[in-house]
Amino acid sequence: MLDANKGYEAAWKPLMDRDGFYADFGPTTVERHDPMFLLQKSCCWWSGQSWPYATSQTLKAMANVLQSGRQSDLSRLDYVKLLQIYARSHRKNGKPYLAEALHPDTGSFEGHDGYNHSEHYFHSGFCDLVITGLVGLKPVTPSNDFNPAEAPSFELTPLVPSSWDWFALDDVVYHGRRISIVWDRLGTRYRRGQGLTIFVDGEKLASSTNLERLTIKLPPLSRPTPTPRAETTVNFAVNNDGTYYPRLVASYSSPNTSISKLNDGNFWYMPHPPNRWTCEGSPNGKDSVVIDFGTKRPIHTIKLYPLDDGGENDSKVRTPQKIDLEAWVGNTWQSIVSKTDVYGKPQSHRANVVEFDTIEATKVRATLHHPDNGKSGLSEIEVWGDVILPLVPQAPPAGNLAYNPGPKNNGGEFPKVSASHTSRFDRIETANDGITNFLPNPPNRWTSYESKSATDWLEIDFGKETEFRRVELAIYDDRGGVQAPTSYIVQYWTGTEWIEVVNSKRTPELPIGGQWNEIRFDAVRSSKVRIVFTHRGQSRSGVSEVLVWND
Repeated sequence: MLDANKGYEAAWKPLMDRDGFYADFGPTTVERHDPMFLLQKSCCWWSGQSWPYATSQTLKAMANVLQSGRQSDLSRLDYVKLLQIYARSHRKNGKPYLAEALHPDTGSFEGHDGYNHSEHYFHSGFCDLVITGLVGLKPVTPSNDFNPAEAPSFELTPLVPSSWDWFALDDVVYHGRRISIVWDRLGTRYRRGQGLTIFVDGEKLASSTNLERLTIKLPPLSRPTPTPRAETTVNFAVNNDGTYYPRLVASYSSPNTSISKLNDGNFWYMPHPPNRWTCEGSPNGKDSVVIDFGTKRPIHTIKLYPLDDGGENDSKVRTPQKIDLEAWVGNTWQSIVSKTDVYGKPQSHRANVVEFDTIEATKVRATLHHPDNGKSGLSEIEVWGDVILPLVPQAPPAGNLAYNPGPKNNGGEFPKVSASHTSRFDRIETANDGITNFLPNPPNRWTSYESKSATDWLEIDFGKETEFRRVELAIYDDRGGVQAPTSYIVQYWTGTEWIEVVNSKRTPELPIGGQWNEIRFDAVRSSKVRIVFTHRGQSRSGVSEVLVWND
């Protein structure tokens, strides 16, 4: 960012000085001789700890300085040395790992990767630092008068030390071409010639006997660019926008896990929440999950990601003994005939891919048969098919009596929403705006966090007498200050008092956070409905959305 040849490059000198920023697992974030330098075993200190994300930025800038040819106290060897330190910092107990920060002298992540904090913290630019830094493959920015028909170019400015005898970077996609870069001093390692050689789509394009800067202009494509496919393969199950569909329902969910994690686009196998759904505690020999798309979808592939904790943390989550897959076609469930034998041999900690001839299905059901020594669980379900984009999400069904797309619902229009207490971090009008979000710290939720009461209520005022018999609650749970209530009841306003509905049936019986909870009851006519939450201990209750139905 700074102008060249004005002395600013001298600021890099302390980077390789142990009294400055240099450390065996550094660099540090503060110079060691600074009076404010301080190392701590807790998050989140920027007073000396080594932060991999900041290191990636430092190395990127360092590569830019070296490749620009500016005079500085740095060298290629310095870049390689820090990149090697960076690589060593990506390990814990001898295995690949990365957390938020580490001790610059020992490499320990102690205090910075606590439970559900920064384990597998992918704030790393490692691949970019190798490709554009170490090997030096950098795109060339076209000028303002760039002709789109002109072939693109790239620069090669390696930071590899001249003492290296060989290296290779293979199959990098650039402007639809595949680029390979080979350095073989004697020509005996790869047997593709001596020195530095650049291959494009497998053909030799340029070479040099030295590790030096080269500018490469790509030749015209020898064949016409293929016409893009009219259809794109998409995952119909994923839902990160908070829309009504796709929608998940399970026969049983452990209170400690969330079914919403099954279609959030992430899968990982840590032996604890947050990204999992399990059947721990289920009284059933098998349990099922249904994904409702809300409309017909052409599907041909399903991927299941089973869990298996292997006895860690006293967990009883084990690989399913068997999996059944069905599709709702027409008005009935039909078994999905797989091209691969996955059903009887599920494997944990990997994608179990089920491929089949394309079918038009409205829903998909996965049934997990539990093993004798535990209960099953999944991290993710994906349902793939081919469509022409953009994919228009299915609209929610009509009839939600509570729906009022905010923020106008605080402006006098019905249905209005109110509460006995609303956290200063939340907005009450999001409770009936039609958007559901179970993600941690979402912008779309109502909670009673910091309430002094053991119970709190949320109320929907219809503005007129209305008949209803079912309420759905998207209960929010951050497993901290906001958790699923121990119980809840539904009341209606008679005009003079609040009365609890009768013959109520809850699904699930006990409230579970991170998923939909439903209560059915005998139909009532009233202008208002109120949900009263009994809080769990010192935590408080919350929802992302409330739906009211008369069906």
